[in-house]
Amino acid sequence: MSTTWEYKVITLKHGGGGLHLTLTPTDEETTAALNREGAQGWELTAAICPALAQPTVLYLKRPR
Repeated sequence: MSTTWEYKVITLKHGGGGLHLTLTPTDEETTAALNREGAQGWELTAAICPALAQPTVLYLKRPR
């Protein structure tokens, strides 16, 4: 019997205020999001940040 997967997409936008050279999420913001989702059984399958000043998109999965 094969595993059936459930998928989730999270878009991480920069949480800071003011003008920044890059508006990507900080390492701390990304780590907190991954730890929060990991505690619920989600596994990161891909992370994409297409360009500077763009949000990072996380793709996760877990067994259904």
